[in-house]
Formats: sequence, structure tokens, C-alpha cells
Amino acid sequence: MRGVSLDEICAATRIGNRFLEALESEEWEVLPGGVFNRGFVRAVARFLGLDEEAFVAEYMLATSEQTLTSERPRTEMAPPPPSHWLRWAGVLLGLALIAAGAWGWRSYATRRAERRAPAASPALSADPTGAELPAPPGASSSLDDPATGVSAPPGGAQAANAALSSNGKLELKIEAGKGTSLTVSADGNRVFNGRMVAGQSREFAAQDAFKVQAQDAGALLLELNGQVLAPVGPPGRSGEVTLTRSDLKAGGGVH
Repeated sequence: MRGVSLDEICAATRIGNRFLEALESEEWEVLPGGVFNRGFVRAVARFLGLDEEAFVAEYMLATSEQTLTSERPRTEMAPPPPSHWLRWAGVLLGLALIAAGAWGWRSYATRRAERRAPAASPALSADPTGAELPAPPGASSSLDDPATGVSAPPGGAQAANAALSSNGKLELKIEAGKGTSLTVSADGNRVFNGRMVAGQSREFAAQDAFKVQAQDAGALLLELNGQVLAPVGPPGRSGEVTLTRSDLKAGGGVH
């Protein structure tokens, strides 16, 4: 509908024509699987200017329906034994009874302690001389800043921490779909040189740019400040990529 050929998508996203054709025909067994499939869907949707999250959700729905269809006969042939559910139901019922008993005892103990506590005497609440009594230990003052006398608004510490964490840095997350050797440089300084195994992930930070070199370019899934990027290169081949702030722009591709 947009007049874009598979060759143009392949050149822009570095995804092979075989994988693009498999995505269109829903031949999931041809794809490498795992995080790579979701990365392919995101990269194609981004290049075409479509909603990435919506297409990933459709892909997950399609693959889950196929998995449920293929596994349903086996599930129907081997239903769980009734005794298993009865045993778990008994355990849950016992936990509920214990929780109810503990709550009832705590409420009874609280009411009993309140009845026994003596009433505070008005004569003890103020100093006879008229001077203010010091605040009791653990009480918070209404003036958080003694120099200015301005009380701090609720959540001020959390807001300050959030402002400090938003420092404008580039944050790169690398997840390995299978084992490969790679080198990562941040602002021209090498920060990692080694091997990552399947399922392992690492995170790096930089001010201006990253450079990633991989022995198997198709083994890595990259996320720059939470945005999933296209693969570094085709699977089974070495490749490298340089990432800057321009890659965070809408529709920005990998250089």
C-alpha cells in the first residue's frame, strides 16, 4: 500500500529478504525466534512509519494463538488430576484462615491497649511559663529548611532524585540472543571487550556516542534509551554500528 519493496526494507533495516517474506506469510518457524523476531517487527514498523507497539502486539497474539492450537490436543489428553487441585484448594483455605485469625487477634490487642492507655493530662501538654515545648523525638518539623523557613512539599526528595536521573545521557542496553564476542566504546573509550552468552544483557552510558562491534552481528538486540534498534547486521556475519542522539529521533535509522 505504501509502494515500498522488500529490497528497500531489507536495505534500510538490514533484515534479510527471507526473514521479511517469512513475516509477511506468518511462517514463524523460518525466523530465528526469541527477541530477534520482535526486533524485526519493530524495525519494519518504524521504517514504514507505523505503530511499533501495535504491530508487536499483533505478532505476539498471532504466535500465541498458533502455540495454543498446537498444544491444545496434548492438554486435553492429559488433564491434571483432581486431587492436585483439591490439595492446592486446601492449602489456600488454610492460609486464608490463618490470615483471618492473625488479623482478628491484632484488632483485639489494639482495642485492649487503647482502653488501658491513660488519658493525657492537659497540665502536661504545655509549659507553665508559656514557652513552647520541644517536639517529641521522631516528630517532623513543618519547616524543613531552617534558613528560609519554607516547608518542603510532599515528595520533594523523590522529585529531586527524578530530576538528577534525567541527565540527558545516552543509555544503551545490549541483549544477546546467542553467544558472540563484541566490543563496546562510549565517547571513544572502550568500556567492554569480551564475550556475551545467550540470554545475557549489559547496559552502558555515554554523553554523545556509542560504537558497537560484534563478531555475529545478528546475535544482538540493541535498545537506545528504551528504543529498540534494527540489528547491527545479518546473522552469522561480523558488523559494527555507531549510535548517536540522531538515532533517537522519530523514524531515525541506524547509521
